[in-house]
Amino acid sequence: MDFVGLIAVIAPFALVAWIVKLRHDRTIRAIGAQGLGVEDQRVLQDMNEIARRMEQRVENLERILDTELAGWRSRMPL
Repeated sequence: MDFVGLIAVIAPFALVAWIVKLRHDRTIRAIGAQGLGVEDQRVLQDMNEIARRMEQRVENLERILDTELAGWRSRMPL
């Protein structure tokens, strides 16, 4: 798989992980000093677990890219 193909595979995962993380952070800030109900705590824990797993997947994909395409980070158009 070429560089552009790998980026096309990784980019959606990274974007979704970033969005989930932002939503999680925004939820935490919005709650502030308010107490959470049991259901809210469960939902928040579930979202945190999803964000953690997505982050692990992105890290694994980046490790694969580091192995397969040395220097790929310097070629990223970010």
